[in-house]
Amino acid sequence: MFGLVSCALVVAQSACHVVSAQPLAVSKGNNWNGLFGKTIVVDAGHGGKDTGARASDGSTEKSLNLAIAKRLATDLREAGAFVVMTRTEDVDLASDADERRRHRHMGDLQGRLRVVRKQSIDGFVSIHCNADPSPTWYGAQVLYFSRNPKGKELAETVTEAFRTNGMHGVRSVQSNQTLYLLKRIPEPAVLVEVGFITHPTELHRLQTARYQELIAFSVYTGLIRYFEGASHHEVAPENGSAHRVG
Repeated sequence: MFGLVSCALVVAQSACHVVSAQPLAVSKGNNWNGLFGKTIVVDAGHGGKDTGARASDGSTEKSLNLAIAKRLATDLREAGAFVVMTRTEDVDLASDADERRRHRHMGDLQGRLRVVRKQSIDGFVSIHCNADPSPTWYGAQVLYFSRNPKGKELAETVTEAFRTNGMHGVRSVQSNQTLYLLKRIPEPAVLVEVGFITHPTELHRLQTARYQELIAFSVYTGLIRYFEGASHHEVAPENGSAHRVG
């Protein structure tokens, strides 16, 4: 994927970097795809002292999440989207005060939510890896908040893209009522479990650049399909402004 111009504003936020990127001058495909001009938050789960799940070979979820999130952010920028990343380094968003109060995990989640709420957004994608004590479980899965129909629709388009692009053992979308960020983001929001790092074969795939690119491209494709589908519900009245119907 190639672009001619990349304009990024990097703002320090606590221990994290929040990256807000302007669209590239030359985007992937048609500049007027469903993502052009949209603001998308890409959240790489865990980070810093919070490693997330750990594989048998010592690989950490936080590192895989970040690698895939960065690839997704690149794809989105090339499509003309504004991208905000909750982190671009191996850090979390908890404060020293959170750690002193032993609320580091909650402080991290609250920090991510503050990043989201700093601007009006069109979509939110959180990247995670799954894990299970049994090494037989495998396959990607997309979660959404049970009372967010836009989140459900986005979860379905991303899942469809995973299957279309040949990812292994893709699971059905899953409704959730408890995930902190999904509950508090009314825009189209999903949490993508990209696979099980406790499954040896899937872990090997997740560690390769080629599979990471496939995951990122599939999420990117799902987002385009979601926003192109959403635009079909808008009509242009005589004064030229658009409004939603149905």
